[in-house]
Amino acid sequence: MRKMIKVIAVLGIAFIIMTKCGVKNLKKANFVSHDTIKTMNIGIDEVALDKEECKKEAQSIIENKAIEGMSEKEMAKEIYAHVFIHDVIEVMPSFIRDNKIVARTYNSTVNGIDLEDFGDTFLRQIAYNVIWVIG
Repeated sequence: MRKMIKVIAVLGIAFIIMTKCGVKNLKKANFVSHDTIKTMNIGIDEVALDKEECKKEAQSIIENKAIEGMSEKEMAKEIYAHVFIHDVIEVMPSFIRDNKIVARTYNSTVNGIDLEDFGDTFLRQIAYNVIWVIG
Protein backbone atom coordinates (compact mmCIF):
# COMPACT_ATOMS: atom_id res chain seq x y z
CA MET A 1 0.00 0.00 0.00
CA ARG A 2 2.87 2.34 0.84
CA LYS A 3 4.40 1.77 -2.61
CA MET A 4 1.13 2.64 -4.30
CA ILE A 5 0.90 5.90 -2.36
CA LYS A 6 4.46 6.75 -3.43
CA VAL A 7 3.63 6.00 -7.07
CA ILE A 8 0.55 8.21 -6.97
CA ALA A 9 2.48 11.03 -5.26
CA VAL A 10 5.34 10.92 -7.77
CA LEU A 11 2.92 10.84 -10.71
CA GLY A 12 1.06 13.83 -9.30
CA ILE A 13 4.27 15.79 -8.85
CA ALA A 14 5.44 14.86 -12.36
CA PHE A 15 2.11 15.99 -13.82
CA ILE A 16 2.27 19.33 -11.98
CA ILE A 17 5.84 19.94 -13.17
CA MET A 18 4.90 19.05 -16.76
CA THR A 19 1.92 21.42 -16.60
CA LYS A 20 4.06 24.25 -15.23
CA CYS A 21 6.64 23.65 -17.99
CA GLY A 22 3.96 23.92 -20.67
CA VAL A 23 3.81 20.24 -21.71
CA LYS A 24 0.34 19.84 -23.17
CA ASN A 25 0.65 16.93 -25.57
CA LEU A 26 1.02 13.70 -23.63
CA LYS A 27 0.54 11.46 -26.63
CA LYS A 28 3.40 9.73 -28.36
CA ALA A 29 4.98 11.21 -31.45
CA ASN A 30 2.71 11.09 -34.45
CA PHE A 31 5.42 10.51 -37.04
CA VAL A 32 4.24 7.14 -38.36
CA SER A 33 1.00 6.08 -39.90
CA HIS A 34 -1.13 3.92 -37.62
CA ASP A 35 -1.33 1.32 -40.36
CA THR A 36 2.35 0.53 -39.97
CA ILE A 37 2.53 0.21 -36.17
CA LYS A 38 3.09 -3.37 -35.00
CA THR A 39 1.58 -4.57 -31.75
CA MET A 40 1.96 -7.66 -29.61
CA ASN A 41 0.57 -9.05 -26.38
CA ILE A 42 2.52 -10.90 -23.69
CA GLY A 43 0.56 -12.95 -21.17
CA ILE A 44 0.78 -11.46 -17.69
CA ASP A 45 1.94 -14.81 -16.27
CA GLU A 46 4.70 -15.24 -18.85
CA VAL A 47 7.05 -12.75 -17.15
CA ALA A 48 8.03 -12.72 -13.48
CA LEU A 49 8.20 -9.55 -11.42
CA ASP A 50 11.95 -9.37 -11.82
CA LYS A 51 13.84 -6.64 -13.62
CA GLU A 52 16.36 -9.05 -15.13
CA GLU A 53 13.57 -11.26 -16.50
CA CYS A 54 11.91 -8.21 -18.01
CA LYS A 55 15.21 -7.20 -19.63
CA LYS A 56 15.61 -10.70 -21.12
CA GLU A 57 12.05 -10.62 -22.47
CA ALA A 58 12.65 -7.17 -23.99
CA GLN A 59 15.92 -8.31 -25.54
CA SER A 60 14.15 -11.29 -27.12
CA ILE A 61 11.40 -9.07 -28.52
CA ILE A 62 13.93 -6.65 -30.01
CA GLU A 63 16.04 -9.46 -31.50
CA ASN A 64 12.95 -10.91 -33.19
CA LYS A 65 11.99 -7.41 -34.41
CA ALA A 66 8.48 -7.94 -33.08
CA ILE A 67 8.39 -4.35 -31.77
CA GLU A 68 10.54 -1.45 -32.97
CA GLY A 69 11.23 2.10 -31.89
CA MET A 70 11.90 1.31 -28.23
CA SER A 71 15.14 0.62 -26.44
CA GLU A 72 15.55 -2.58 -24.49
CA LYS A 73 15.38 -0.66 -21.21
CA GLU A 74 12.21 1.24 -22.20
CA MET A 75 10.52 -2.01 -23.14
CA ALA A 76 11.71 -3.74 -19.95
CA LYS A 77 10.29 -0.87 -17.89
CA GLU A 78 6.91 -1.14 -19.59
CA ILE A 79 6.76 -4.91 -19.08
CA TYR A 80 7.87 -4.60 -15.45
CA ALA A 81 5.33 -1.85 -14.71
CA HIS A 82 2.44 -3.92 -16.04
CA VAL A 83 3.42 -6.97 -13.98
CA PHE A 84 4.01 -4.74 -10.92
CA ILE A 85 0.61 -3.06 -11.19
CA HIS A 86 -1.11 -6.41 -11.68
CA ASP A 87 0.59 -7.93 -8.61
CA VAL A 88 -0.02 -4.87 -6.41
CA ILE A 89 -3.72 -4.71 -7.26
CA GLU A 90 -4.13 -8.44 -6.63
CA VAL A 91 -3.09 -8.06 -2.99
CA MET A 92 -5.18 -4.94 -2.30
CA PRO A 93 -8.24 -5.25 -0.09
CA SER A 94 -11.44 -5.84 -2.02
CA PHE A 95 -12.92 -2.43 -1.16
CA ILE A 96 -10.03 -0.79 -3.04
CA ARG A 97 -10.07 -3.31 -5.90
CA ASP A 98 -13.78 -2.61 -6.38
CA ASN A 99 -13.04 1.05 -7.18
CA LYS A 100 -13.94 1.70 -10.82
CA ILE A 101 -10.49 3.03 -11.82
CA VAL A 102 -8.59 0.29 -9.97
CA ALA A 103 -10.84 -2.41 -11.42
CA ARG A 104 -10.38 -1.02 -14.96
CA THR A 105 -6.60 -0.90 -14.48
CA TYR A 106 -6.55 -4.46 -13.14
CA ASN A 107 -8.71 -5.74 -15.99
CA SER A 108 -6.36 -4.18 -18.53
CA THR A 109 -3.39 -6.02 -16.99
CA VAL A 110 -5.23 -9.36 -16.77
CA ASN A 111 -5.53 -9.34 -20.55
CA GLY A 112 -1.74 -9.22 -20.83
CA ILE A 113 0.88 -6.64 -21.64
CA ASP A 114 0.17 -4.80 -24.86
CA LEU A 115 3.29 -3.49 -26.57
CA GLU A 116 3.40 -1.42 -29.73
CA ASP A 117 6.02 0.19 -31.90
CA PHE A 118 7.49 3.41 -30.47
CA GLY A 119 6.13 2.78 -26.97
CA ASP A 120 3.25 4.13 -25.01
CA THR A 121 2.12 7.71 -24.29
CA PHE A 122 4.58 10.03 -22.55
CA LEU A 123 2.53 10.07 -19.35
CA ARG A 124 2.53 6.28 -19.16
CA GLN A 125 6.26 6.20 -19.89
CA ILE A 126 6.78 8.50 -16.91
CA ALA A 127 4.71 6.10 -14.80
CA TYR A 128 6.79 3.13 -16.06
CA ASN A 129 10.00 4.93 -15.06
CA VAL A 130 8.62 5.72 -11.59
CA ILE A 131 7.52 2.14 -11.03
CA TRP A 132 10.91 0.87 -12.25
CA VAL A 133 12.68 3.02 -9.64
CA ILE A 134 10.25 2.29 -6.80
CA GLY A 135 9.81 -1.40 -7.58
